[in-house]
Amino acid sequence: MTKLMDFSQAYYIKLGRGGAWESDAIATGKLRLGWGRQAEDDINAGRWDAIELQLRSEHSGKQRQVATNDLNRLRDIAESGPDDVWITFHQAKLWWARLSAGEVEQDGISKFRRTAGAWSDRSATGKLLVVNELPGKISQLQGFRGTVCRVQHRELLQRVLGGTQSPLARSIAVHRSGLAELLEQAIKDLHWKDFETLADLVFREAGWIRVSVLGQQAKGYDLELREPITEERYVVQVKSRAGLQDLQATVSGFSSNDYRKVFFVVHSPDDDLLSETNLPDHVELVLPSRLAGLAIDAGLSGWLEDKVS
Repeated sequence: MTKLMDFSQAYYIKLGRGGAWESDAIATGKLRLGWGRQAEDDINAGRWDAIELQLRSEHSGKQRQVATNDLNRLRDIAESGPDDVWITFHQAKLWWARLSAGEVEQDGISKFRRTAGAWSDRSATGKLLVVNELPGKISQLQGFRGTVCRVQHRELLQRVLGGTQSPLARSIAVHRSGLAELLEQAIKDLHWKDFETLADLVFREAGWIRVSVLGQQAKGYDLELREPITEERYVVQVKSRAGLQDLQATVSGFSSNDYRKVFFVVHSPDDDLLSETNLPDHVELVLPSRLAGLAIDAGLSGWLEDKVS
């Protein structure tokens, strides 16, 4: 089991009003902050009483806690060490960094602290941290209205950045894998007409529109599908049994100029087909193992259960 990424504290920061500093901060390895009226010398010297008076003056007429919160968030940034992690969001991805041991500095844009290494948009295992694939408890931080806040779900963030899973997620993965193996056995046990129907259902459940049945032969037929948004066309060629020669006929019969991709779906592949690795880019071989995963995604486990009852 991969060890959780370790850190003392985790913070979210919004890099500028409306994210105005995101691109520069990420490109230059900086954590940019506002507090334009506070001198960096006072911040670095820890003159917090004086800074608090300044902030109370700035926030006069507001509740006392507004200035207190502003002070505490500035201290979070100024006093944060290399053992802490900072996250932000940019271009629909989560980015994270640790801060170097240096002080708050100032340039022509804003105050900043330097990061210890570059900002990263990947987990420790190399997975791209795309926002819509993150747990909602983490991605919801995008809606935080302030500048800085602590990340409450520490262990969850550790798993996200470390590329690990919770015990529950691992259990789901194990059971999903087991289900896929059972469905693969069920698919291999299907009558070839049921196999054709399954292939049809899987691809139509993916959102594609069946335009026509291009041809139908003994124990095999071809579907033409259309992607409704891009209008791109696809072919699904379904075979009860096929070998390398059948695949080569498919390659020559369906041009990449006419179809975005050709899916060659085979119930019982010959050995020469199983060993073939030199497929054209527009042709994808779909065997029962792959079809089992697609059937799970399409919610067809119950359909398969009925067919092998």
